[in-house]
Amino acid sequence: TEQRLRDYVRAHVPEQEALLERAVDINSGTLNLAGVRAVGHLFAGEFASIGMDTTWVTLPDAVGRAGHLYAEQKGHRGKRILLIGHLDTVFEGEGQKFVRLDTLAAGAGSSDMKGGDVVILYALKALKSVGALDDAQIIVALTGDEEDAGPLFKESRKSLIDAARRR
Repeated sequence: TEQRLRDYVRAHVPEQEALLERAVDINSGTLNLAGVRAVGHLFAGEFASIGMDTTWVTLPDAVGRAGHLYAEQKGHRGKRILLIGHLDTVFEGEGQKFVRLDTLAAGAGSSDMKGGDVVILYALKALKSVGALDDAQIIVALTGDEEDAGPLFKESRKSLIDAARRR
């Protein structure tokens, strides 16, 4: 099983890199609400492609943040798993595009956190490919305001706390 997981991840490296480039090239500084939502839309389609139910949590206008993406698979086997990442970047404005530097890549969010979001997604895809997700309960929470939750953080974090408490 471990070798099949490894082989899946290796076989899909070009897809992972392409998704990372598309995500990084979306300007999604915390205060760019449309950009954060666009990254969420990109990842929502990817999680839906493996059978996860996706939900966009809209925040009240007073919060001044884009909202959050949740992807969930409901099941009964094993422990409930909550994976947390974020869609926004600390960088505001244009100019933080994806670039390749020999065997490395750089750009806004390439490692924190868009790269991590790609890792979460492809880890789940690999696990699904070997049947390891069958009947598992998994929630992926990708927040839209990790870099700056703003003054109304209790409102912003409510859905995350609720997901952690869900049984």
